[in-house]
Amino acid sequence: MVKINLSLPIDSTFLSETMYEGILFSIVNSKLQCNFNLKTVDIKSDFLSRAYERLDEKRINDIGIRMSGNDNINIKIFEKLGLREIESSKSYRDLITLLKAYNKNMTSKKEINLKIATTKKYLFIDIKSKVEGLSAPQLLKVDRYTGITSLDFEYASQKLTFYFSKEAALTSLLGIYSSFIVSIRQQQQTYYYFLFFSPDEIAYMLSVGKMKLIEKYFLVKNKTIKVLKKVIEKSPINELIIAEIALNLELQQMMIEENLDKISLLLFKISPEGQTYKIYEQIPITIFRENMFYRIAEKYFHDPIKISKHLMAILSPNNVILETLSTLNRATKAQEADNLLKAVQNLYKFVILGDLQGWFSFLREMWNAHEKRKNSEGRSKYLTLIKSLAYA
Repeated sequence: MVKINLSLPIDSTFLSETMYEGILFSIVNSKLQCNFNLKTVDIKSDFLSRAYERLDEKRINDIGIRMSGNDNINIKIFEKLGLREIESSKSYRDLITLLKAYNKNMTSKKEINLKIATTKKYLFIDIKSKVEGLSAPQLLKVDRYTGITSLDFEYASQKLTFYFSKEAALTSLLGIYSSFIVSIRQQQQTYYYFLFFSPDEIAYMLSVGKMKLIEKYFLVKNKTIKVLKKVIEKSPINELIIAEIALNLELQQMMIEENLDKISLLLFKISPEGQTYKIYEQIPITIFRENMFYRIAEKYFHDPIKISKHLMAILSPNNVILETLSTLNRATKAQEADNLLKAVQNLYKFVILGDLQGWFSFLREMWNAHEKRKNSEGRSKYLTLIKSLAYA
Protein backbone atom coordinates (compact mmCIF):
# COMPACT_ATOMS: atom_id res chain seq x y z
CA MET A 1 0.00 0.00 0.00
CA VAL A 2 1.00 3.62 -0.63
CA LYS A 3 0.16 6.44 1.74
CA ILE A 4 -0.33 9.84 0.08
CA ASN A 5 -0.19 12.75 2.52
CA LEU A 6 -2.31 15.62 1.19
CA SER A 7 -0.52 18.63 2.67
CA LEU A 8 -0.66 20.75 -0.49
CA PRO A 9 -3.17 23.61 0.00
CA ILE A 10 -6.46 23.05 -1.83
CA ASP A 11 -6.83 26.36 -3.65
CA SER A 12 -7.50 27.83 -7.09
CA THR A 13 -3.89 27.83 -8.28
CA PHE A 14 -3.20 25.80 -11.41
CA LEU A 15 -0.60 23.72 -9.56
CA SER A 16 -2.99 22.74 -6.77
CA GLU A 17 -5.88 22.09 -9.15
CA THR A 18 -3.70 19.88 -11.38
CA MET A 19 -2.31 17.84 -8.48
CA TYR A 20 -5.69 17.22 -6.85
CA GLU A 21 -7.32 16.49 -10.21
CA GLY A 22 -4.65 13.81 -10.68
CA ILE A 23 -5.28 12.40 -7.20
CA LEU A 24 -9.05 12.20 -7.71
CA PHE A 25 -8.59 10.78 -11.20
CA SER A 26 -6.24 8.11 -9.81
CA ILE A 27 -8.73 7.14 -7.13
CA VAL A 28 -11.55 6.41 -9.59
CA ASN A 29 -9.53 5.20 -12.60
CA SER A 30 -7.07 2.84 -10.96
CA LYS A 31 -10.13 0.68 -10.15
CA LEU A 32 -8.67 -0.14 -6.76
CA GLN A 33 -10.24 -0.12 -3.34
CA CYS A 34 -8.74 2.65 -1.25
CA ASN A 35 -9.39 4.78 1.79
CA PHE A 36 -9.16 8.53 1.59
CA ASN A 37 -10.04 11.74 3.40
CA LEU A 38 -8.89 15.35 3.47
CA LYS A 39 -5.50 14.41 4.86
CA THR A 40 -4.47 11.09 3.35
CA VAL A 41 -5.09 8.54 0.61
CA ASP A 42 -4.21 4.88 1.21
CA ILE A 43 -4.06 3.01 -2.08
CA LYS A 44 -2.26 0.03 -3.65
CA SER A 45 1.26 0.59 -4.95
CA ASP A 46 0.40 0.09 -8.64
CA PHE A 47 -2.27 2.81 -8.69
CA LEU A 48 -0.37 5.00 -11.19
CA SER A 49 0.29 2.11 -13.55
CA ARG A 50 -3.38 1.15 -13.50
CA ALA A 51 -4.56 4.72 -14.06
CA TYR A 52 -2.25 5.25 -17.06
CA GLU A 53 -3.18 1.88 -18.54
CA ARG A 54 -6.81 2.99 -18.73
CA LEU A 55 -6.23 6.35 -20.41
CA ASP A 56 -8.34 6.88 -23.51
CA GLU A 57 -6.15 7.17 -26.63
CA LYS A 58 -8.59 9.43 -28.48
CA ARG A 59 -8.64 11.83 -25.54
CA ILE A 60 -4.83 11.77 -25.39
CA ASN A 61 -4.68 12.65 -29.09
CA ASP A 62 -6.80 15.73 -28.42
CA ILE A 63 -4.22 17.19 -26.01
CA GLY A 64 -2.66 19.84 -28.24
CA ILE A 65 -0.26 21.37 -25.72
CA ARG A 66 3.34 22.11 -26.64
CA MET A 67 6.04 22.17 -23.96
CA SER A 68 8.26 25.15 -23.31
CA GLY A 69 11.66 25.07 -25.00
CA ASN A 70 13.55 24.56 -21.75
CA ASP A 71 11.30 21.79 -20.37
CA ASN A 72 13.00 18.41 -20.04
CA ILE A 73 10.30 16.30 -18.38
CA ASN A 74 9.90 14.47 -21.70
CA ILE A 75 13.35 12.94 -21.11
CA LYS A 76 13.92 13.01 -17.35
CA ILE A 77 10.70 11.29 -16.32
CA PHE A 78 11.63 8.22 -18.36
CA GLU A 79 15.05 8.17 -16.74
CA LYS A 80 13.31 8.06 -13.35
CA LEU A 81 11.30 5.09 -14.64
CA GLY A 82 14.49 3.26 -15.65
CA LEU A 83 13.88 3.89 -19.37
CA ARG A 84 16.97 5.86 -20.36
CA GLU A 85 16.60 5.01 -24.04
CA ILE A 86 13.08 6.51 -24.21
CA GLU A 87 12.11 10.14 -24.70
CA SER A 88 9.04 11.86 -26.10
CA SER A 89 8.78 14.87 -28.35
CA LYS A 90 8.06 18.19 -26.68
CA SER A 91 4.31 17.72 -26.60
CA TYR A 92 2.09 16.53 -23.76
CA ARG A 93 0.24 14.34 -26.25
CA ASP A 94 3.37 12.35 -27.08
CA LEU A 95 4.58 12.29 -23.46
CA ILE A 96 1.33 10.87 -22.10
CA THR A 97 1.07 8.42 -25.01
CA LEU A 98 4.47 6.96 -24.14
CA LEU A 99 3.71 6.91 -20.41
CA LYS A 100 0.59 4.90 -21.15
CA ALA A 101 2.65 2.50 -23.31
CA TYR A 102 5.26 2.01 -20.56
CA ASN A 103 2.89 2.06 -17.60
CA LYS A 104 4.23 -1.27 -16.32
CA ASN A 105 7.47 0.50 -15.40
CA MET A 106 5.65 2.77 -12.96
CA THR A 107 6.37 2.01 -9.35
CA SER A 108 5.70 4.12 -6.31
CA LYS A 109 7.47 4.59 -3.01
CA LYS A 110 5.50 3.70 0.10
CA GLU A 111 4.85 7.28 1.17
CA ILE A 112 4.16 10.32 -1.03
CA ASN A 113 4.17 13.74 0.63
CA LEU A 114 2.34 16.31 -1.47
CA LYS A 115 3.76 19.22 0.46
CA ILE A 116 5.63 22.34 -0.59
CA ALA A 117 9.08 22.81 0.89
CA THR A 118 11.32 25.75 0.06
CA THR A 119 15.00 26.57 0.33
CA LYS A 120 16.81 29.72 -0.74
CA LYS A 121 16.98 28.52 -4.34
CA TYR A 122 14.46 25.72 -4.75
CA LEU A 123 10.86 24.69 -4.31
CA PHE A 124 10.33 20.99 -3.66
CA ILE A 125 7.28 18.71 -3.66
CA ASP A 126 7.72 15.19 -2.28
CA ILE A 127 11.54 15.39 -2.31
CA LYS A 128 14.25 16.87 -0.12
CA SER A 129 16.85 17.69 -2.77
CA LYS A 130 16.92 18.38 -6.54
CA VAL A 131 18.93 15.17 -7.13
CA GLU A 132 15.95 13.09 -5.98
CA GLY A 133 13.46 14.56 -8.42
CA LEU A 134 13.04 16.25 -11.78
CA SER A 135 12.47 19.82 -12.86
CA ALA A 136 8.78 20.70 -13.17
CA PRO A 137 7.62 21.85 -16.63
CA GLN A 138 6.79 25.51 -17.19
CA LEU A 139 3.06 24.77 -17.44
CA LEU A 140 3.01 23.88 -13.73
CA LYS A 141 4.82 27.13 -12.91
CA VAL A 142 2.12 29.29 -14.47
CA ASP A 143 0.99 30.57 -11.04
CA ARG A 144 4.41 32.13 -10.43
CA TYR A 145 4.22 30.52 -6.96
CA THR A 146 1.06 32.34 -5.94
CA GLY A 147 0.18 31.36 -2.39
CA ILE A 148 3.81 30.56 -1.58
CA THR A 149 5.52 33.92 -1.77
CA SER A 150 5.06 35.84 1.46
CA LEU A 151 6.65 38.74 3.28
CA ASP A 152 7.35 36.21 6.03
CA PHE A 153 9.87 34.54 3.74
CA GLU A 154 12.76 35.71 1.62
CA TYR A 155 11.18 34.77 -1.70
CA ALA A 156 9.24 37.91 -2.61
CA SER A 157 11.84 38.98 -5.17
CA GLN A 158 13.58 35.66 -5.87
CA LYS A 159 13.12 33.01 -8.54
CA LEU A 160 12.75 29.48 -7.22
CA THR A 161 13.46 26.42 -9.34
CA PHE A 162 10.67 23.87 -8.89
CA TYR A 163 11.54 20.17 -8.52
CA PHE A 164 9.22 17.29 -7.69
CA SER A 165 9.24 13.51 -7.39
CA LYS A 166 8.35 11.19 -10.26
CA GLU A 167 5.18 10.24 -8.35
CA ALA A 168 4.10 13.88 -8.09
CA ALA A 169 5.02 14.40 -11.75
CA LEU A 170 2.95 11.42 -12.92
CA THR A 171 0.03 12.59 -10.77
CA SER A 172 0.11 16.10 -12.21
CA LEU A 173 0.24 14.74 -15.78
CA LEU A 174 -2.93 12.74 -15.05
CA GLY A 175 -4.45 16.03 -13.88
CA ILE A 176 -3.52 17.69 -17.17
CA TYR A 177 -4.99 14.79 -19.15
CA SER A 178 -8.21 14.76 -17.11
CA SER A 179 -8.84 18.52 -17.20
CA PHE A 180 -7.81 19.49 -20.72
CA ILE A 181 -10.61 20.71 -22.99
CA VAL A 182 -9.20 22.19 -26.20
CA SER A 183 -6.52 24.41 -27.70
CA ILE A 184 -7.52 27.20 -30.08
CA ARG A 185 -5.70 29.75 -32.23
CA GLN A 186 -7.02 33.29 -31.96
CA GLN A 187 -5.45 36.47 -33.33
CA GLN A 188 -2.08 34.72 -33.81
CA GLN A 189 -2.13 33.52 -30.20
CA THR A 190 -2.67 29.98 -28.91
CA TYR A 191 -4.91 29.38 -25.90
CA TYR A 192 -5.34 26.21 -23.82
CA TYR A 193 -8.54 25.54 -21.88
CA PHE A 194 -8.77 23.34 -18.78
CA LEU A 195 -11.73 22.44 -16.56
CA PHE A 196 -11.17 21.53 -12.91
CA PHE A 197 -13.36 20.94 -9.90
CA SER A 198 -13.48 24.01 -7.66
CA PRO A 199 -11.44 23.90 -4.43
CA ASP A 200 -14.68 23.56 -2.44
CA GLU A 201 -15.74 20.52 -4.44
CA ILE A 202 -12.30 18.91 -4.14
CA ALA A 203 -12.40 19.32 -0.35
CA TYR A 204 -15.98 17.98 -0.23
CA MET A 205 -15.22 14.86 -2.29
CA LEU A 206 -12.15 14.02 -0.22
CA SER A 207 -13.90 14.67 3.10
CA VAL A 208 -16.87 12.42 2.22
CA GLY A 209 -14.44 9.63 1.32
CA LYS A 210 -16.75 7.78 -1.09
CA MET A 211 -15.44 6.64 -4.47
CA LYS A 212 -18.96 6.47 -5.90
CA LEU A 213 -19.44 10.19 -5.29
CA ILE A 214 -16.22 11.04 -7.16
CA GLU A 215 -17.34 8.81 -10.05
CA LYS A 216 -20.60 10.77 -10.30
CA TYR A 217 -18.76 14.10 -10.28
CA PHE A 218 -16.41 12.95 -13.04
CA LEU A 219 -19.34 11.78 -15.20
CA VAL A 220 -20.83 15.27 -15.13
CA LYS A 221 -17.49 17.05 -15.55
CA ASN A 222 -16.48 14.92 -18.53
CA LYS A 223 -19.81 15.65 -20.20
CA THR A 224 -19.29 19.35 -19.50
CA ILE A 225 -15.85 19.17 -21.14
CA LYS A 226 -17.46 17.75 -24.30
CA VAL A 227 -20.05 20.54 -24.35
CA LEU A 228 -17.44 23.25 -23.78
CA LYS A 229 -15.11 21.87 -26.45
CA LYS A 230 -17.74 22.26 -29.15
CA VAL A 231 -18.61 25.80 -28.06
CA ILE A 232 -15.07 27.09 -27.50
CA GLU A 233 -13.88 25.78 -30.87
CA LYS A 234 -16.48 28.00 -32.51
CA SER A 235 -16.47 31.06 -30.26
CA PRO A 236 -14.75 31.34 -26.84
CA ILE A 237 -17.01 34.10 -25.47
CA ASN A 238 -17.49 33.88 -21.72
CA GLU A 239 -21.18 34.76 -21.75
CA LEU A 240 -21.79 32.14 -24.43
CA ILE A 241 -19.89 29.48 -22.49
CA ILE A 242 -21.82 30.07 -19.27
CA ALA A 243 -25.21 30.40 -20.98
CA GLU A 244 -24.62 27.18 -22.93
CA ILE A 245 -23.93 25.24 -19.72
CA ALA A 246 -26.98 26.73 -18.00
CA LEU A 247 -29.27 25.77 -20.87
CA ASN A 248 -27.91 22.29 -21.52
CA LEU A 249 -30.68 19.81 -20.79
CA GLU A 250 -28.37 16.78 -20.91
CA LEU A 251 -26.34 18.16 -18.02
CA GLN A 252 -29.51 18.88 -16.07
CA GLN A 253 -30.70 15.32 -16.67
CA MET A 254 -27.35 13.91 -15.53
CA MET A 255 -27.56 15.92 -12.31
CA ILE A 256 -31.01 14.45 -11.65
CA GLU A 257 -29.99 10.88 -12.53
CA GLU A 258 -26.88 11.04 -10.32
CA ASN A 259 -28.84 12.76 -7.52
CA LEU A 260 -26.46 15.72 -7.32
CA ASP A 261 -27.62 19.18 -6.22
CA LYS A 262 -24.74 21.15 -7.73
CA ILE A 263 -21.20 20.89 -9.06
CA SER A 264 -18.80 23.83 -8.96
CA LEU A 265 -16.09 23.93 -11.61
CA LEU A 266 -13.26 26.26 -12.56
CA LEU A 267 -12.38 27.00 -16.19
CA PHE A 268 -8.77 28.05 -16.92
CA LYS A 269 -7.67 29.87 -20.06
CA ILE A 270 -3.87 29.70 -20.44
CA SER A 271 -1.54 30.86 -23.19
CA PRO A 272 2.18 30.24 -23.87
CA GLU A 273 4.32 33.38 -23.77
CA GLY A 274 7.91 32.83 -24.85
CA GLN A 275 9.42 30.22 -22.53
CA THR A 276 6.59 30.52 -19.98
CA TYR A 277 2.78 30.47 -19.77
CA LYS A 278 0.21 32.98 -18.57
CA ILE A 279 -3.23 32.50 -17.04
CA TYR A 280 -5.58 34.78 -18.96
CA GLU A 281 -8.84 33.91 -17.23
CA GLN A 282 -10.35 31.79 -14.48
CA ILE A 283 -14.10 31.41 -14.94
CA PRO A 284 -16.22 29.79 -12.21
CA ILE A 285 -18.99 27.55 -13.57
CA THR A 286 -21.71 26.03 -11.41
CA ILE A 287 -24.15 23.39 -12.63
CA PHE A 288 -27.34 23.14 -10.58
CA ARG A 289 -29.81 20.32 -10.39
CA GLU A 290 -32.62 22.87 -10.23
CA ASN A 291 -31.56 25.43 -12.78
CA MET A 292 -32.28 29.06 -12.01
CA PHE A 293 -33.14 29.67 -15.68
CA TYR A 294 -36.27 27.51 -15.50
CA ARG A 295 -37.57 29.49 -12.53
CA ILE A 296 -36.99 32.67 -14.52
CA ALA A 297 -38.52 31.27 -17.71
CA GLU A 298 -41.68 30.12 -15.89
CA LYS A 299 -42.56 33.78 -15.33
CA TYR A 300 -42.44 34.66 -19.01
CA PHE A 301 -43.06 31.48 -21.07
CA HIS A 302 -45.68 28.75 -21.08
CA ASP A 303 -43.12 25.96 -21.44
CA PRO A 304 -39.59 26.65 -20.01
CA ILE A 305 -38.28 23.30 -21.32
CA LYS A 306 -39.43 24.14 -24.83
CA ILE A 307 -37.82 27.59 -24.81
CA SER A 308 -34.63 26.04 -23.45
CA LYS A 309 -34.54 23.56 -26.33
CA HIS A 310 -35.06 26.38 -28.81
CA LEU A 311 -32.23 28.42 -27.31
CA MET A 312 -29.95 25.37 -27.25
CA ALA A 313 -30.65 24.81 -30.92
CA ILE A 314 -29.96 28.47 -31.68
CA LEU A 315 -26.64 28.32 -29.82
CA SER A 316 -25.66 24.98 -31.34
CA PRO A 317 -22.08 24.97 -32.72
CA ASN A 318 -23.54 24.04 -36.12
CA ASN A 319 -26.04 26.91 -36.19
CA VAL A 320 -25.63 30.26 -37.89
CA ILE A 321 -24.96 32.28 -34.69
CA LEU A 322 -21.80 30.44 -33.65
CA GLU A 323 -20.70 30.05 -37.24
CA THR A 324 -20.92 33.83 -37.63
CA LEU A 325 -19.33 34.60 -34.26
CA SER A 326 -16.34 32.49 -35.30
CA THR A 327 -15.51 35.21 -37.85
CA LEU A 328 -14.95 37.87 -35.16
CA ASN A 329 -11.21 37.25 -35.14
CA ARG A 330 -10.81 36.81 -38.86
CA ALA A 331 -9.72 39.41 -41.41
CA THR A 332 -13.10 38.99 -43.14
CA LYS A 333 -15.51 39.46 -40.23
CA ALA A 334 -19.20 38.94 -41.02
CA GLN A 335 -21.00 42.28 -41.09
CA GLU A 336 -23.57 41.15 -38.50
CA ALA A 337 -21.02 39.52 -36.14
CA ASP A 338 -20.98 42.45 -33.70
CA ASN A 339 -24.78 42.35 -33.46
CA LEU A 340 -24.70 38.64 -32.66
CA LEU A 341 -22.05 39.21 -30.02
CA LYS A 342 -24.32 41.75 -28.34
CA ALA A 343 -27.24 39.33 -28.74
CA VAL A 344 -25.37 36.58 -26.86
CA GLN A 345 -24.23 38.99 -24.15
CA ASN A 346 -27.83 40.08 -23.60
CA LEU A 347 -29.11 36.51 -23.64
CA TYR A 348 -26.61 35.79 -20.86
CA LYS A 349 -28.15 38.61 -18.80
CA PHE A 350 -31.54 36.97 -19.14
CA VAL A 351 -30.53 33.34 -18.66
CA ILE A 352 -28.09 33.85 -15.78
CA LEU A 353 -29.19 37.11 -14.15
CA GLY A 354 -32.92 36.98 -14.83
CA ASP A 355 -32.87 40.41 -16.50
CA LEU A 356 -35.95 40.59 -18.75
CA GLN A 357 -34.46 43.56 -20.59
CA GLY A 358 -31.68 41.22 -21.67
CA TRP A 359 -34.26 39.08 -23.50
CA PHE A 360 -35.68 42.04 -25.43
CA SER A 361 -32.17 43.29 -26.26
CA PHE A 362 -31.28 39.80 -27.49
CA LEU A 363 -34.25 39.81 -29.87
CA ARG A 364 -33.45 43.37 -31.01
CA GLU A 365 -29.86 42.47 -31.92
CA MET A 366 -31.08 39.35 -33.71
CA TRP A 367 -33.39 41.61 -35.72
CA ASN A 368 -30.50 43.98 -36.48
CA ALA A 369 -28.49 40.99 -37.75
CA HIS A 370 -31.48 40.05 -39.93
CA GLU A 371 -31.65 43.56 -41.36
CA LYS A 372 -28.04 43.33 -42.45
CA ARG A 373 -28.41 39.91 -44.08
CA LYS A 374 -31.97 39.86 -45.47
CA ASN A 375 -32.36 39.06 -49.13
CA SER A 376 -34.54 40.79 -51.71
CA GLU A 377 -37.54 38.93 -50.35
CA GLY A 378 -36.88 40.20 -46.81
CA ARG A 379 -35.82 36.81 -45.44
CA SER A 380 -32.77 35.58 -43.55
CA LYS A 381 -31.73 32.74 -41.28
CA TYR A 382 -32.01 35.13 -38.35
CA LEU A 383 -35.63 35.89 -39.11
CA THR A 384 -36.36 32.15 -39.05
CA LEU A 385 -34.76 31.91 -35.60
CA ILE A 386 -36.71 34.89 -34.29
CA LYS A 387 -39.99 33.38 -35.53
CA SER A 388 -39.19 30.03 -33.91
CA LEU A 389 -38.84 31.78 -30.54
CA ALA A 390 -42.17 33.55 -30.99
CA TYR A 391 -43.97 30.21 -30.85
CA ALA A 392 -41.99 28.75 -27.94
